Amino acid sequence: MKFARQLIIASTALASTMGMAQAGGFQRGTADTDILYEPGTFSNRLSFTYVSPQRGFESINGVRGDYGTYTGSYQIPSAAIKFGGEAAACAGNYVESFAGEGDYRSLPGGAQPAQFPGGARVRDLEFKSNEWSATCRVSYTQDRMRFSLLGGLFVEDFEFNGTSLANRNISASLPASLSRTLGGLGASLLVPVALTADTDASNKPGYRIGAAFEIPEIALRAQVLYRSEVKHDDITGTGTLAATGDAFVQLADGRRLSIPTAAAFLAGNGIAVPSALLSALPTTGTVLASGLPAYQNTATSPQSLNVNFQTGIAEGTLLLASFRWTDWSTNKAVVTTVAGISNVSPYNWDDGYTVSLGVGRAFNENVSGSISIGYDSGVSRGSETTYTDIYTLSGGVSLKNNKWAELRFGGLVGYWTGGSQSVSRGALFNATVGDDWVYAANASLKLNF
Repeated sequence: MKFARQLIIASTALASTMGMAQAGGFQRGTADTDILYEPGTFSNRLSFTYVSPQRGFESINGVRGDYGTYTGSYQIPSAAIKFGGEAAACAGNYVESFAGEGDYRSLPGGAQPAQFPGGARVRDLEFKSNEWSATCRVSYTQDRMRFSLLGGLFVEDFEFNGTSLANRNISASLPASLSRTLGGLGASLLVPVALTADTDASNKPGYRIGAAFEIPEIALRAQVLYRSEVKHDDITGTGTLAATGDAFVQLADGRRLSIPTAAAFLAGNGIAVPSALLSALPTTGTVLASGLPAYQNTATSPQSLNVNFQTGIAEGTLLLASFRWTDWSTNKAVVTTVAGISNVSPYNWDDGYTVSLGVGRAFNENVSGSISIGYDSGVSRGSETTYTDIYTLSGGVSLKNNKWAELRFGGLVGYWTGGSQSVSRGALFNATVGDDWVYAANASLKLNF
């Protein structure tokens, strides 16, 4: 029994770090179902993870440069509470399940390049999904072996906001004679604008189901757990159109003239522009429209399958392995539409696979440590460059001064391989990324009663 207790102590430190390397795409956290195996009638665990991905472009449309990083650091909160005993237990969980963000203001022009001249350019975007779940375990014990069935339901929401930049042609708002004059010169009256969308979707249900086999005497546990996909098909909200600069006139040859320069140019051609019209033109910060109808195409949180295995291999030493498959190939593109104007962000991902292997060691009844290596297969296929292969090294420590409280700390370093995207493979523009790094840290507190 002492041998088994030491192994369980070691396993908890390792589990806190291995979850930080997620399976490509927009995966954030997963529900803490491990708490179902905690001893005692009542357990709860609060966890916080900080991740800092360092991804930036090395070249854009063939031009190399220092474009900064477009991936922002993020946090993953998680909470779990469990009631039950050896024969049956249920747990309630909260976790930020899926999220993503990109900030491209450091790129030339303050946004991604447009797919075609005059097209919209993504400046920034961010979305997230929160999951609330209930999962139960029913177990049967025979000959020192325990067989368990797991199942539960969850609900997940969806929130999105993003901003795209473009030039809006407002020539039609001019007096007819002046509009015809500009058209005859092959010129247009444009205003740089930012189109912002703020949308969300209601909670959608899903389920998880699985099974586990245990030999507690040697701390062996093998578990398979499936999580269903969730489709958010009612993503709606509002949009705002605002000027990000002063209006200007663009000539047929591509030259841009400020309004005073354009007025002088027209006056030189015998065309007088009323001063009242000039003062009424949009300037930086002018809100052109608000409360515009906005919506997105269906967003899918993909189905996944997790396989976790652990076993004692020596006195106070534990081997722990995991495998995850995530159906990221369902994510083709995100289409955001505001007042009939659509913006597309292509993904066209492959399925994702994550594997990890680690060793935990109990130094005594109160302190244990761990180390693990992992591999996360890249899901990017050339439509975007963010999610390439990642190789990880992580470690953790568990501090337990009594039977009812435990504190864990973990850290991870990931080597992010380079990649490329191209228009021929569905991208909006050609670009490359180099080898980058991912850093993560985790802390959690568990209480047993």
